[in-house]
Amino acid sequence: MVQKIFRRLVVVLVFGAIAPGAYAETVSRIRLMLHPYAGAPGQLPMVANARLQTLAGLPLTLARTTRTGGLEFTLAQPLDADAAAALVQRLRNDRSVLWAETISTDSVAKSQALPANANAGPGQKLMVRLAAAASPNWSALLPRWNSLIGTAITVDHQIGDVWVLKLGAPVPDAELANMASQLETDAAVQYADPVRRVRAQRVPNDPDFGRQWALTDPVGGINAPAAWDLQIGSAGVTIAVIDTGITQHPELAGRVLPGYDFISDPSEANDGGGRDSDPSDPGDNTGDNECGPGVPGEPSSWHGTFVSGLIAANTDNGVGIAGVNWNAKILPVRVLGRCGGTFDDIVAGILWAVGAPVAGAPPNPNPARVINLSLGGQSSCPQAMQDAINVALAQGVVVAIAAGNDSIDVSMFAPANCAGVITVGASTRQGDRAGYSNFGIRVDVSAPGGDGNEIDWILSLSNEGTSGPSGPSYAIGIGTSFAAPHVAGVASLMLARNANLTPGQVLGIISETARSFNAAGSCARGPACGGGLLDAGFALLGTVSSSSMAPPGTVPVIEYYRAEKDHYFMTANPAEIASVDTNLPAFQRTGEVFFAWVDPALAPANAVPVCRFFSPLPLIDSHFYSASASECLFVQMHWPGIWGLELTAAFYVILPDAAGNCQAGTQPVYRFFDNRNDANHRYTVDLTVRRAMINRNWVPEGNGPNAVSFCSPV
Repeated sequence: MVQKIFRRLVVVLVFGAIAPGAYAETVSRIRLMLHPYAGAPGQLPMVANARLQTLAGLPLTLARTTRTGGLEFTLAQPLDADAAAALVQRLRNDRSVLWAETISTDSVAKSQALPANANAGPGQKLMVRLAAAASPNWSALLPRWNSLIGTAITVDHQIGDVWVLKLGAPVPDAELANMASQLETDAAVQYADPVRRVRAQRVPNDPDFGRQWALTDPVGGINAPAAWDLQIGSAGVTIAVIDTGITQHPELAGRVLPGYDFISDPSEANDGGGRDSDPSDPGDNTGDNECGPGVPGEPSSWHGTFVSGLIAANTDNGVGIAGVNWNAKILPVRVLGRCGGTFDDIVAGILWAVGAPVAGAPPNPNPARVINLSLGGQSSCPQAMQDAINVALAQGVVVAIAAGNDSIDVSMFAPANCAGVITVGASTRQGDRAGYSNFGIRVDVSAPGGDGNEIDWILSLSNEGTSGPSGPSYAIGIGTSFAAPHVAGVASLMLARNANLTPGQVLGIISETARSFNAAGSCARGPACGGGLLDAGFALLGTVSSSSMAPPGTVPVIEYYRAEKDHYFMTANPAEIASVDTNLPAFQRTGEVFFAWVDPALAPANAVPVCRFFSPLPLIDSHFYSASASECLFVQMHWPGIWGLELTAAFYVILPDAAGNCQAGTQPVYRFFDNRNDANHRYTVDLTVRRAMINRNWVPEGNGPNAVSFCSPV
């Protein structure tokens, strides 16, 4: 049934069991991306290189760099799959590494190396990033490129560092890919991608109020109740659902943040216009042949609502279904409309979701810590997409992506084949691969997607409308679209338990705590379905809480938020923490934590005290902290009676250098001023929080271009 009614994107199908040993080759190369703070894209500083060699445990030789700045290394000797996986995970666990992956000898290159998709429709746009950051001289570039590709192109719009160029008329997919390759021969071009179309990776059906086996089944479920015993989620964690938008549903009441609609084509958007601030889903129903010759029409899918329900439907409320996370917020980002969506709109959606600026859209004040992408199409990973994912990963954002529903190797399917993401295959209630699910060594983990009898499908939220929205309802469906949200939900629980986890660490914990597949199934005979079946309970057990990870001699500094004042407060004193938790209900923990010393005898010789002031004036009613001795003295001398010194040493930290660099073994703590008369400040190590405060117009204060206030041990 999947193959019958799913909107076909590819023609190469591989059915049946995966051959034993199909992925048993040795590994002789790896690819990785340094965190921007460790090295600029495409650069390998000596300090970073030494760190990588130590982590690898064997010599690495730099072989080449990718157009997006990734580094490819040759190993001193080939490793078997298990040893290579362990090496890559050591690299992922280090904060200097954004992502790391093995390179298979038969892997698909991250360029236009894939054959043209015979079922792909024509395309009219290209995404181009220039080699230089300066403003482009279009009067010189466009005529040169027109000559190079043999047709006229114009500038359509800009997404971050990427320019979207438009042809005068659509051309076949193979021709568009060739144009991108031709543009890459120009020295002014860093990379060029064809803008292709993607679809939601699902097959929905009518409402059914069956039980949610995906959360509880001992064989095929994710063991959610065991996870909930440890963590039910935090309202401070935002999950972006980049999808068809969202409809009103009582099961999502109080859980949805203001989002954005990034569909640029008004006919595709189906809401009377292009991009706007309304991410509501108006429906994506189509007629026969509307999405291409021979493509049957379909009723509206309400796909974004279905996905959002799996992640965050209100739980323990006595009605409906249960979401994986009981408290997290959903950020709806609309990129899919009638006949799917396009790469350029998805790139814009990813960047906006993590708080990066996107021309024409307002700043996002609620950047996501987790992104769910239940969409895809046959293509190599677009380089502009990889750039956007790198921006997300650099901020600590976990990206979960559906592997796709075409029963082909996932290396042929974007964006699931992009680096640094968690690629999620679909599993059945019986603990094996769903017959439609894409597979391959690029799959990281499998999660319930449903298959077979309808009782074994996935239940979530929907809408009664067949074209436009009507009343809220429930529905069942199958697809990798519904596997990925289970992983996104579990990742959000992990981040609520430990906000300092990196995306690589989240991936490592999820894959290493996964349960074994059904021993009689195809997935048990190789790594083609990922590390195993998602187990939320074991993943949360494997996630050590932030406050329990203090380096030797240090203590956690706990952050609180006072909503009616829009004030932040922090303390490292265990007695004060207990008192605030017990006696001051207006102060709620945000989940954000960094570490510091309270005993100077245990601190390094260069550690300095952080002074703490308080102003009891009704207008202010706030605390102030500083690691600068001169700033502490200045406040005492100039504002007596306004700010009173409470503590000369609330805790001890390390100061950065003048450029804002922190010494080895520490990480930056950023300070923000609310720029109001109440003079509140916020201190954070979280780059997503940092982006949120900038977008809320709080003023960064500190050393260097990133405004580092002090450095915290890690």
